[in-house]
Amino acid sequence: MRWLVALDESECSERIIGWMRAFPHSKQTVVTVVHVLAPLEVPESIGVSGQQLLLQQQSAMVEALLDRVRRLLEESFADVEVIVREGVPSSEILQVIQERRPDLVVSGMQGLYRSPGFTIGGVAQRLLSYAPCSLMLVPGKVQAGGGLRIMLATDGSEDAQRAAGVVAGLPGIREVTIVSVVRPLGAEKAVLERFQPDESRKMEAAFLRQRRAGARKAIAGCERLLRDASITVRARVIAGHPAEAIVRAARRDAVDLLVVGSRGLTGVKAAALGSVSQAVAQLAPCPVLIVKP
Repeated sequence: MRWLVALDESECSERIIGWMRAFPHSKQTVVTVVHVLAPLEVPESIGVSGQQLLLQQQSAMVEALLDRVRRLLEESFADVEVIVREGVPSSEILQVIQERRPDLVVSGMQGLYRSPGFTIGGVAQRLLSYAPCSLMLVPGKVQAGGGLRIMLATDGSEDAQRAAGVVAGLPGIREVTIVSVVRPLGAEKAVLERFQPDESRKMEAAFLRQRRAGARKAIAGCERLLRDASITVRARVIAGHPAEAIVRAARRDAVDLLVVGSRGLTGVKAAALGSVSQAVAQLAPCPVLIVKP
């Protein structure tokens, strides 16, 4: 396995490193650390000597950060590579991803390169849209410990089954809660309103029974994969709009990690269409692992 982690000089980077060390992984996992020096806005009023001093200070801070990161990661991973680039952070990180082709990219969910939250055009958003591999987003506050409690969201698709397979392969998992969402009626309800009230209620109930049956079937498919891996499994059908319902369940259960599958769309399609996985990443209170094909 090869992981790539994008770091800046914020406190969030410390939490990301702590989370990576605690996250279940093979001892043979190789890590590439990427730090991008974004152009500094240096006022001319400080003069040439002041500009040089500022650049030296930035260089010293980055060097100290990366030395500490390397030492910490070398305690937990087989090999650690550090790459420093200059330029636009998201573009440079994506370039390194293309060069190194990691299995997983780890990034901050908020505060990365001082982005004000999870914004369109921010580093995390661009990684979600353009990174061709699975992505783990870590929020500014996270508690990492042994025996992770995971919530796995499934809709019965191949993407969700793939995500379940990844979870089944993680060592040291304490328990997994599988959730599947029953969506409320949308356009169907407008059509049903044309019928007599009694008939409309019966058809609405039939629609929802069908959706609940589909949710239970989706859960059963993931349960088989996880129970074969001797993991304690819980399951729950929840109701609501998918992303909101999943995040609400994760917050209520105070899980350590939320795992969702993704169709793996990249570029313009990903940005234009959006997805449940992207909405979950924007709303989640805990780290999110988005498993791509």
